[in-house]
Amino acid sequence: MPQEPVIIITTAGEKESALIARALVEEHRAACVNITGVTSFYRWEGELCRDQEQLLIIKTTGDRSDAVMNRIRELHSYDLPEMILVPVTGGYPPYLQWIRDEVRQ
Repeated sequence: MPQEPVIIITTAGEKESALIARALVEEHRAACVNITGVTSFYRWEGELCRDQEQLLIIKTTGDRSDAVMNRIRELHSYDLPEMILVPVTGGYPPYLQWIRDEVRQ
């Protein structure tokens, strides 16, 4: 269902993560964004990389996911930002309704 809650995961640097989170919530593209520090290991352009990043856990709805990902692309400095959409298959109904209400405003 398009208005069902989903989670979008992305990573960014510390200042950039706050910019992205604030924009998504202010623009009602996301109801909430949690940010936590992570150490990421990955291969980029043939090199093994290790970076300190911020993990953004973005709560939105399926029908707002394209708007969220478009905004992340606009604000993100990475050539290939991580954007993974995870369907929410259950949860506390009043909280899930709050997500729907926040992104519809």
